[in-house]
Amino acid sequence: MNNQTDIDIVVRYLEDPENEQSKKLLNEWIQQDAGNLDIFLDMKAMWHGDPLPAPSTFDTHGKWQELNATLDKVPVPTTSPAITNTRVIKMNRRYWWAAAAVLVIAGTWTWLGPGGYKTYATTQQQDSLRLPDGSMMYLNAHTQIRYARGFGKENRLIKIDKGEAFFDVTKNDALPFIVNAPEVEVQVLGTAFNVKAANSGVKVFVQSGKVSAAYKGTEKKVILTPGVEASLKHNGNTIDTRIHKKNNNILAWKTRTLTFDDTPLNEVAASLEDFYNVQIKISNQQLADKKLLATFPNMSLDEVLDIMRKTLQINITHKNDLVDIY
Repeated sequence: MNNQTDIDIVVRYLEDPENEQSKKLLNEWIQQDAGNLDIFLDMKAMWHGDPLPAPSTFDTHGKWQELNATLDKVPVPTTSPAITNTRVIKMNRRYWWAAAAVLVIAGTWTWLGPGGYKTYATTQQQDSLRLPDGSMMYLNAHTQIRYARGFGKENRLIKIDKGEAFFDVTKNDALPFIVNAPEVEVQVLGTAFNVKAANSGVKVFVQSGKVSAAYKGTEKKVILTPGVEASLKHNGNTIDTRIHKKNNNILAWKTRTLTFDDTPLNEVAASLEDFYNVQIKISNQQLADKKLLATFPNMSLDEVLDIMRKTLQINITHKNDLVDIY
């Protein structure tokens, strides 16, 4: 294959990620050029993103004509006899949208310029990404991050616009790994840690290694070690720290397992709220100190509530995003 974007290979993989042949072709194409990985990740993010615009408002034909003009400037891939002698590939509606997405990606990079950032976002699904320096990044749902275009060579700078991410950082003393969240900067050399940017502020939890968390533009900072979580409020100037026991649920969004080791019901409720994105009310406060000993591996909320109801002998109702314990 020529060293250029082959939309058909990317889209065939996105249509059927479990197909071994599609995986092989995609991997070969990505290995040909480091830039191909960026294109694939952007197309993957868009593929799992918002629904397609209605045909009446989306100029499919126009976008395809723009793409054709771009492809005319480079040799035609000869991946299969079916497309050797033509530039027009029959695509279903989603294929058209993916082709147009490539144009959007190219336009964004041109506008941002050499010092720009590459944006990666999730919607209702989690995702993971190996960064150019070999570090792994795991994104929770509804998360948006950006990393500098020269990441791994000139710097290792990540920006979290919103959401939650876990980082397993490759050690590099020459290039500190820096995560910028709203009003907060986190810096490490090599470690594993979690950053959550919420409306109220930023929380940083360290799984291994050491992490520095600080308010931007101030000398107010704290050094975190494994098991310690720091909370930094928006428009605040104090840093609250908390030591968590080994069986905590801070990383439950990543492991998909909730663990409660004689945990008071009010703490259980807080973990369930965060994990399932619901509101939980304990109407009978006499139940708040009841303790739960249980592990829930990737279970639905209703399954969890049913087990809690029987184990603790309490009443629970669940309607829409509201849960009442009484």
